[in-house]
Amino acid sequence: MHTYKKYLGTAAGCLLLSTSFVHAADADTFDGQTFRVDYGVSNTDLASFFVIGQAEVTGSASAVEVASLSKWAIDTSDNTVTFTWDKTADFMNYGSPAFIGFRISDLNGQLTDILDVTVTNTAYIRGAYGNLVEGFLPSHVTFDADNIYVNLNTSMWHATPMASMGDPFRDQIVLSVNFQAAPIPEPETWALLLAGLGLVGTWTHRRRSA
Repeated sequence: MHTYKKYLGTAAGCLLLSTSFVHAADADTFDGQTFRVDYGVSNTDLASFFVIGQAEVTGSASAVEVASLSKWAIDTSDNTVTFTWDKTADFMNYGSPAFIGFRISDLNGQLTDILDVTVTNTAYIRGAYGNLVEGFLPSHVTFDADNIYVNLNTSMWHATPMASMGDPFRDQIVLSVNFQAAPIPEPETWALLLAGLGLVGTWTHRRRSA
């Protein structure tokens, strides 16, 4: 009996080690992960970012995460995030303050490190919504390992086209986020897991047979 308890302890340890390793692996997708979206301003640098509105959300491929934050809908799917202006009013930013817009932040290390962020809706599609917001440039997106910043300080949206500005079909910013790949357990880890499960099964069978 003591021998089996010893083996069971070893098996349980292997099982715990393997299971912990798998669950400790962060996700390289927004889906199912909790993160925060802030809307705010900064007159100097991003260290002085002042939050005006905030939402803590869990990524989903089947639902819009934030229905409205400062008149923007925010939707994620896999590694894509889409900002859509609600088109209930015109807006125009004039380059001041230095930053006005969104910050997406990792919470509790659920996401792997952010390696790159790309604006993907730069090609204009005539007569269709989803084009890049007027005045917004790909260079207005900055990031670090845990945050994405989307600066709207030169952006605008108008319901009625004008001579030099105004295009109601420019209503979105679509970002593709390149996350660091989540670690995959080594073959040795899976071997420990299988060995542990085998020992637990053997011990359970012999307990029932005793």
